[in-house]
Amino acid sequence: MNEHFIETRQLRHLLMLAKHRNFRKASDALFITQPALTKSIRNLESQLDVILFDRKNQSVDPTPHCDVLLEHANRIIRELEEARHSLDVMSSDLQGQLRVGSGPVAVLGRVSDAIAAVLAAHPRVSIKITIESWNVLTNLLREGELHFFIADVEGVRDQKDLEIIELGRVRSVCVCRPGHPLAAGGVIEPGDLLDYPLAVPSLPRRFVQWLADNAPEGMNPEAFVERACRVSCESMTVLRRIARTTDLITSGPSSMFQGFFDTGELIELAFEGFSDIEVAPGIAYLKDTTLPPVANALIKELTANHGSPVY
Repeated sequence: MNEHFIETRQLRHLLMLAKHRNFRKASDALFITQPALTKSIRNLESQLDVILFDRKNQSVDPTPHCDVLLEHANRIIRELEEARHSLDVMSSDLQGQLRVGSGPVAVLGRVSDAIAAVLAAHPRVSIKITIESWNVLTNLLREGELHFFIADVEGVRDQKDLEIIELGRVRSVCVCRPGHPLAAGGVIEPGDLLDYPLAVPSLPRRFVQWLADNAPEGMNPEAFVERACRVSCESMTVLRRIARTTDLITSGPSSMFQGFFDTGELIELAFEGFSDIEVAPGIAYLKDTTLPPVANALIKELTANHGSPVY
């Protein structure tokens, strides 16, 4: 048998000739000339090194070899039509599962609103949301567990395999409960974190570096960072509760605390330097990757208000 790929065009020609048992009728149905059909069938017979049709005066009859090929041809053409239908459905009616990752802060902002909008517009879509720190999300993305993630992307800008979509920049604030020992002055000095440490999500490297660079004189920078960051948690709900009920301090974009500011349950503290470091929310996905339509729909929602921060 000659090693040549069989084209779907040839399979369609085979099926039509087997149906009509006549070259002229089959060529008319295919909207090609009779010589073109004859050549196509002869080429296929040559490729397979078998006789597919017995040519008779009034008709052409499939041979046993042809019967075997017809069974496969029918299945192949049917599956190709189903694949085309599925692709058409995906284009007009989004469906399937989207696996998206989010940082603990981002998911409480516009991310949740964008996800809700996509779910409302496309009832056949399901979305699996993984909430983790940016470094864990990066690993999950590379392992194929996520289509994309939304988080602080400042620490992954140098990763050449990632495509980044910026979503604005946000300044963080530090907060504590009313009546906190630091509330009267409303100001934090780095040394205060030895007595009133932080309860925060996994901090990006630039925040950790700032703390290390501003360790109290004579104290090991790494030891200071470890002592200053007493609680690490990827749930802002938990962190806000800790700040409302203990003397620990938490930090994040002001929008994460606005409701608690309004009710007086939390107040803002000034932490010069640390609070001046901006958060850089963004979308990250692998380069040279074709995202599913539902992923593109969610990205469109997230970037709809370009220029305004995602949280």
